[in-house]
Amino acid sequence: MHYYTKYLVCYDIEDNKKRKKFSDQLKNLGLVRLQKSVFYGELNKAEHKALVRYANELLDPATDKFFWTTTSLDKDQLDKGIGYKEFCYIPPDGHVIL
Repeated sequence: MHYYTKYLVCYDIEDNKKRKKFSDQLKNLGLVRLQKSVFYGELNKAEHKALVRYANELLDPATDKFFWTTTSLDKDQLDKGIGYKEFCYIPPDGHVIL
């Protein structure tokens, strides 16, 4: 059984303090930065719910933009791009705490 889903997360947040707070939360969830406002990683269902909840609590739809999508992006695809040769992603170990 696969407990994690790969996500690509993108945002455009005007306020510097709010943007920093949001990016820190993405890192806390185990996502890694691909670009300044683009993160990638694998989330389990609880982490995904936390991501959506945090975005709804922090972001203002009148000034901020945020979306996430499932992806099949992997290291080989990033290697075809520019600037990702040193990118290192360590997937979750699959342990589930009940």
